[in-house]
Amino acid sequence: MTVDEARRRAENLSLAVHSSEMEGGMVSSEFLRDAKDYVNGLIDEDGLVARTRARYGLTSV
Repeated sequence: MTVDEARRRAENLSLAVHSSEMEGGMVSSEFLRDAKDYVNGLIDEDGLVARTRARYGLTSV
């Protein structure tokens, strides 16, 4: 993954977290740890979603 891609991921994540907080939502520390793995290229978007769904016991439709 390129430095530009990591920056893009970090910026998009920051915007998403901010948007959630503006709507009164809270972002868990567990999600932020997973998001850091996403930003650093250790997992992709599907991996981030899978981890989040697994955390809350959600299964695929």
